[in-house]
Amino acid sequence: MIGIICPSSFEYKALDRKKLARQDSVLICSGMGKLRAAGACFKLLKQYPKLRFILLIGFAGGLTKNLSIGDVVEPRTFIEQDYNAEPFEKFPNLIRRKKSAAYWKGSKNTLMLTQDRFLTENPYQNGPYAKKYGAITCDMESYAVAHFCENFGLDYAVVKLVSDVADENADHDFLKACRELSPKLNRVVLETASYVDH
Repeated sequence: MIGIICPSSFEYKALDRKKLARQDSVLICSGMGKLRAAGACFKLLKQYPKLRFILLIGFAGGLTKNLSIGDVVEPRTFIEQDYNAEPFEKFPNLIRRKKSAAYWKGSKNTLMLTQDRFLTENPYQNGPYAKKYGAITCDMESYAVAHFCENFGLDYAVVKLVSDVADENADHDFLKACRELSPKLNRVVLETASYVDH
């Protein structure tokens, strides 16, 4: 069984839930943010003990010039970027997905920065992360899902569409992307779930 988490009602409404149910998938709308995403993971595993895979889907901000609105990204490296708690813990908190294979053909491998705010400015475009990883995206849920799955031994993937470029128009662009990219998001999720199921 595949558990699919989408953070917002915009993403949830875009999906063909009947087709996903036929693919042995269960869909949950978690709400935005790391705590809600982690809570959705716990809820899925408690309700479906045979759960073997969690797929986080939705939209993400593009933080480097090599990413455009509508690109499909599938990060393999996740960084929790909210706060620096050194010397009490290492900063930044980083997770690398063990499986390097992509589940969506043509997706871009990016670094995913996860933080609990919607970016309307981009301090990362020319910084050290961009130099090291090449392509960077941001969201509010990925790190929590990766952390949960790594700790509970579940396979997982994050597949998102770039909705904005984290500038002063980001909130407007995000809402526009939710409307205009919904058919593409649905297609990507259905095909990714089908690929995982096989």
